[in-house]
Amino acid sequence: MVEIIVLAAVAGFLFLRLRDALGTKTGHENTEEWFGGKNGGDAPAREEADTVVQFPGRDPGAQPLPDDHSDVSTVADLESPLGRTLIAAKGIEPGFNAVRFIEGARAAYEMILMAFETGDKDTLRPLLAPDVMESFEAAIDARREQGLSVDARFIGLRSSKIVDARLDEATNAMQVEMRFDAEMIVAVRDANGEIVEGDPEMVRRMNDLWTFERTLGTDDPAWILVETGD
Repeated sequence: MVEIIVLAAVAGFLFLRLRDALGTKTGHENTEEWFGGKNGGDAPAREEADTVVQFPGRDPGAQPLPDDHSDVSTVADLESPLGRTLIAAKGIEPGFNAVRFIEGARAAYEMILMAFETGDKDTLRPLLAPDVMESFEAAIDARREQGLSVDARFIGLRSSKIVDARLDEATNAMQVEMRFDAEMIVAVRDANGEIVEGDPEMVRRMNDLWTFERTLGTDDPAWILVETGD
């Protein structure tokens, strides 16, 4: 059991072990501008707005041309299923921009990884679907009960791209799958400060598939992580 908890503290193994426990979200908990975005107008402020970290990727003042799909053509063939889905998203929400979405997703990826490793639940909570948050929180709590701590440093992303997108035309709910190839240093220490997993000098290669979700055309511009995999 201790071995599983230790491995769960390492981001490269966390998502594989949690994959079966993750599902779809039940609602949005944050309010500030993250990535992608809704065209026209800012989302109304809510009580928890001061706890939300703003991500790049939304330009509420932008007025894109109706037939301008240059952002989509940058990331996908316009005639491919992915390209057609992204174009359909722009039809519902003209302010959606695939390139800016990727920029925001990159920021979200690093922020979520580091928040998990440092046990920062306040940062994680508005970024994750409730069931995903529950799984991450359980791993964080288990690690603390064992007296384990994590030294982590995000080195950088080698690549990131949209690999799939699904749009529910009945509800306008959209899911976008992102593939991340990253490098990170992670070392897990016990209560005595001894390293029990990882290496503070070794760069770990990570390859993750994350799914973000949002309902297009709403006043809430937040994309939330709803599933992780490898």
